[in-house]
Amino acid sequence: MVATLVHSGARLWSINALAEEFGIDRRTVKKRLEGIPPAGETNGHPAWRLRDVAIAVMGPQSAAQTFGVDPDELPPKDRLDHYRAEREKIRWESEQRISIPAPEVEQVVATAFKALSQGLDSIPDVLENDCALGAAEVERTIEVIDNIREGLYQQLLEVCGKMEQNDDACESG
Repeated sequence: MVATLVHSGARLWSINALAEEFGIDRRTVKKRLEGIPPAGETNGHPAWRLRDVAIAVMGPQSAAQTFGVDPDELPPKDRLDHYRAEREKIRWESEQRISIPAPEVEQVVATAFKALSQGLDSIPDVLENDCALGAAEVERTIEVIDNIREGLYQQLLEVCGKMEQNDDACESG
């Protein structure tokens, strides 16, 4: 690779040097440099400053490659590519079990809470039959269990409410 320094201290790059640096064919580099005047010469051949030609040599970059771009503001082809890629990512995450579909999660949580509820319901009978607790103690146990169950229900409502707020914030943001 040949690069020459000019009097301003800037390094100049020939077509061959640019092709080697960017790893693309020299004919592609030459075509992309059309219309960009050289900044000097290297070994008798036109040469350019890297900062002047890097974007032209690398070719147009998709707007989707830029972070922070709203996909809905992309050109139709880029928008289609973006959403296809996202759909494939979701499919892959599901196959790898990184992401679990909501109905599956709901079923597991419902099964767990049903088992918990049945276990809580059996505690007063166990205490009455196996521990010989009196009716007053069993009634108090039922009250405590009902309070715990109600507290758990309220906590679940709060968590679900926060999740809905986050979803709303994500959709509007």
